[in-house]
Amino acid sequence: MQKKITIDQLRPGMYVVSTNRSWISLPFFRKNIPNQRTIDKLRKAKVTDLVIDLNKGVDVEVAIGNTEPLPEPGSPAAVQKQAEQAAQIQTMVFQQTAELMEEIRAGKVITEEQADQQVGLLMDQIFEDPQSMLCVSVLRNSDEVVFDHCVNLSILALFVGKSMRLDEEALLNLGKAALLHDIGKCMLPKEIINKKGRLTQSEQEHLRQHVDRGLAYLGKMKNVPAVIRDFVGQHHEFLDGSGYPGGLRGPQISDYGKLACVLNAYDEKIHRDSDGAAVDPRGALEEMQEQAGRLYDPEALKLLVDCLGPYPPGTILMLDSGEMAVAYEPNPNQPEAPKVLILTHLDGTFRDQPLPAQIGQAAGEENLVREIVTPMTLEDTNFNPLDILAKYGPQSA
Repeated sequence: MQKKITIDQLRPGMYVVSTNRSWISLPFFRKNIPNQRTIDKLRKAKVTDLVIDLNKGVDVEVAIGNTEPLPEPGSPAAVQKQAEQAAQIQTMVFQQTAELMEEIRAGKVITEEQADQQVGLLMDQIFEDPQSMLCVSVLRNSDEVVFDHCVNLSILALFVGKSMRLDEEALLNLGKAALLHDIGKCMLPKEIINKKGRLTQSEQEHLRQHVDRGLAYLGKMKNVPAVIRDFVGQHHEFLDGSGYPGGLRGPQISDYGKLACVLNAYDEKIHRDSDGAAVDPRGALEEMQEQAGRLYDPEALKLLVDCLGPYPPGTILMLDSGEMAVAYEPNPNQPEAPKVLILTHLDGTFRDQPLPAQIGQAAGEENLVREIVTPMTLEDTNFNPLDILAKYGPQSA
């Protein structure tokens, strides 16, 4: 369904079909609108009227004439607004990915270019607001485990690819590889792939077929980049040969296959492991570092660790003030000083809304400088930090 709107109604997350200006004269080549900066560029290009596609993007949510002031940068309201936009992008990509996967389930042969729009949206938002996108990458959107996992893995892959300084085409292919890595699961019963908790031996054997089925599906597609084949075929291959389906060892696994294995394992660990129990993000990285060289490629793992920092988004922290916080943004310049959401008051009671703060900098009504005492595990608390982020942060949109 298409809809005519004015430039004043244009919002991030919309998909533009046409404008009153020629596309050649516009300052960008994608039709998705990732951020306010793109809208400002269109204004400068004298775009006044547009047609949007509601099936590929969001509808008009704010009426013309709404002059609500922008929140102060860095304020709780600003952090909330950024998180809401990131969540909107993630939700839209999830919906589009679900539609793409349903096409695969129905037996249709897609092209890898069909994933360009989803990955392009994620890429644009990651370059515009990386902290919020990294935050939403640890969240689940629905009970459709496979679709959520694929979208979040694509976000992680794009972050790692960005740190590797890949060019745009290589970065786009990497994001698509992660988005499509589990396409073989589309051919399996939903009651198996969405099951929470331990699988029976029969179910595990059935689930392992998804790699071969995914590779068989790729065989029907044309001009599939090698990175997509590597992600689909090798994301369960471990260095010591204990993985599947090929039982490949070290040198037999491609560099992208090693990266796929690392990213896949991390996302699975922080949401549920083999017996259905989630591991906190920092704990997941520590487990994987203990297995580096045996299961996981050390260089690929280091790429992920360097992107996430010592306190990945979702890590629960005890502060020297006695407050509890959850990390939501790594600090590349000062890895030990991430940005956090402070969950409790000084007296230990939970805040109505978390307080954004930078470790080592004054924040809050007390103008207090806070430092990290120790990270905490899920066993130390009676809540899951991902639930906190989902309630107060990116998923509140």
